[in-house]
Amino acid sequence: MKKLMGDVDNVIFCGSASIYLALFLFIILTPSIAEKTISATLDFTFSNLGWLYLLGTTFILITLLLLAFSRFGRIRLGRPDDVPEYSFLSWMGMLFGAGIGVGLLYFGVNEPMTHFLASPFYENGTPEAAPDALRLTYIHWGIHPWALYCASGLAIAYFQYCRGLPNRVSSCFEPMLGRERLNGPVAKVIDIFAIVATLCGVATSAGFAATQFSAGFARQYGLKPGITLVAATILLIGLLSTVSALKGVARGIKVISDLNLWLVLIMIVFVVMVGAGVYNLQLMLEAIGSYFDKIIPASLFLDSSGKVAEKMGFNWVGGWTVMYFAWWLAFAPFVGGFLAGISKGRTIREFILACLFAPSVLCFIWFAFFGGTAIDWTLSGRITVETAQSMVSSSDESLFIFLSEAPASSITIFVTLCLSMTLIVTSVNSGTYVLAVMSSGARQSEPSLGNRAFWGIFISLNALLFLWVGGMQALRNSSMVAAMPFLFILILMLVNTVHCLRKEFRDCPSARRA
Repeated sequence: MKKLMGDVDNVIFCGSASIYLALFLFIILTPSIAEKTISATLDFTFSNLGWLYLLGTTFILITLLLLAFSRFGRIRLGRPDDVPEYSFLSWMGMLFGAGIGVGLLYFGVNEPMTHFLASPFYENGTPEAAPDALRLTYIHWGIHPWALYCASGLAIAYFQYCRGLPNRVSSCFEPMLGRERLNGPVAKVIDIFAIVATLCGVATSAGFAATQFSAGFARQYGLKPGITLVAATILLIGLLSTVSALKGVARGIKVISDLNLWLVLIMIVFVVMVGAGVYNLQLMLEAIGSYFDKIIPASLFLDSSGKVAEKMGFNWVGGWTVMYFAWWLAFAPFVGGFLAGISKGRTIREFILACLFAPSVLCFIWFAFFGGTAIDWTLSGRITVETAQSMVSSSDESLFIFLSEAPASSITIFVTLCLSMTLIVTSVNSGTYVLAVMSSGARQSEPSLGNRAFWGIFISLNALLFLWVGGMQALRNSSMVAAMPFLFILILMLVNTVHCLRKEFRDCPSARRA
């Protein structure tokens, strides 16, 4: 194995492979039982422990903001003379692509339209429901998910660059375990858990992104949608991701991430030109104002009276807000590890504020102009009620349905397909890089080509097999079930970071770096 994959930690690699294989066989061999068992566990967790997701995420967000504006904010992640390896734009592009980019294409039109046509607080499909639809979307896609990514990335980066430890989740437990036990069984269990969570999250993303890409491709070019087209898409994603990952961060992931940002900006400019620009701007500002005005109540809203559940006919908070927070938690290990790897030389203040607000602003703009334009066209009668409903019911095709109603649809859909591919490639090869680092025990700053190639191929084959047997939803639900214990792991990572910052502030040279 060493000859093929380089310096691999056999305990971490074999342990994570065994657990994932057990989950894989459970879902593949007994899909019906697996789906019922995992769904029942998830429903119980969301219904009875949903408050923990909301409270924990809010605690993490508040702690990060306090850190950013405290005296610790000027500590540099590295030596005092270290400078960032990547420009701010490239840095944000890599974070955006790894953390959330592909979700914007999938839900950019679908979610605002869903909250607009089925509003939990206003009459469905009315002008009053429009800004609230964006506000609800911003709760799920704003600073809360970025807080989870930021906390994970900050903790790993601090212990890596300020305390000289490997890029591993377990490194953040040095204050509790002691440095001599970071290669012990407890630390390895933590890293195994992080690898399994990363595998579930990245494989699910690849599967859903491939489904959306193939649906849009088939719709645009008159092909028959089906598993064959999806399989071809996944194989293409795997090939491009592996090639990109083999070229490393600087030459592979960075180049594609920069391209992502330019394509996103091109699409936003197009929608500004063809949509109701003034209305979208007003809608966005109103939604942002309402979002920050109600951010704490909304972050902890659990519908204790049951009025929203009664109106909607289901547990809306569990099915939306809690589900989203659990989904972002499932991605925190891999996004955090990748973010730490590209953030050497940043100050803690710069790291936190940039991670929380820069991607959030881009999300605000995207949802306002894509979802807001779809809402405006529905209110004005430019599109039919049936078309509006299809944007909600056909989540795979919602963006393509929207673009087909706009001018130059053949061009914009082609650009969107390219953007969809580059975004998922960024996400998958970021996950490939992190898996390679963690499975090696982080003994190598740059994991071997064989290690990275293995994980790229492994992710693609898993996504393909789960889609083939219809187990993708079960895999997605599994990652969200695993998010509950990782919530406590993430809080402890942040607490340990704060503990070390307070203890070593006077002695750490980086602490005097302005």
